Amino acid sequence: MAKNLWLYRVTVWLFVLSAGILCGGSIFEHVVVTPLWAGSPPESVTQWPYGGIQGRFFAVASSVYGLLSLALVIVSWWMPPRRQRGWALSAGLSGIIVVVATLLFFLPILHKTEVTRGAGLSGDEITRLVRQFKAWNWARWAVMIGGWVAGLRALSLPPADEPPARAV
Repeated sequence: MAKNLWLYRVTVWLFVLSAGILCGGSIFEHVVVTPLWAGSPPESVTQWPYGGIQGRFFAVASSVYGLLSLALVIVSWWMPPRRQRGWALSAGLSGIIVVVATLLFFLPILHKTEVTRGAGLSGDEITRLVRQFKAWNWARWAVMIGGWVAGLRALSLPPADEPPARAV
């Protein structure tokens, strides 16, 4: 049981750390990078000379986050306390939702706009895609931050064999 408890805690800790890094990178992208290439579409997109500069960071950070989300979902099924299990499962599932949404929705938009500078698209199409990206990115953030908070909550709950702390 103690060995399993160690595995649960390490998995949740790693998930929380990776979610924090991904959230930090996402904030930087939103505040610094996105306004540069998506500030006034279609001109800002067609004149963007750098391509997908954030791609290398997010390829690593999102992959680690996705793997740890999957690991957390798997490990959460064997977590002893019910409350901790629910929070960990919520955190892992939210991570999986974020990664799947990124792969299926956000990356194709980034490729069509930022990476290729809107090649082959009309100005209206570029503007529509940029607006979609910016609008739905808020929902992705909400799910990501919700998962991070759920992971923190799972981490903060005492294990089953440890009595809750009493105020002195």
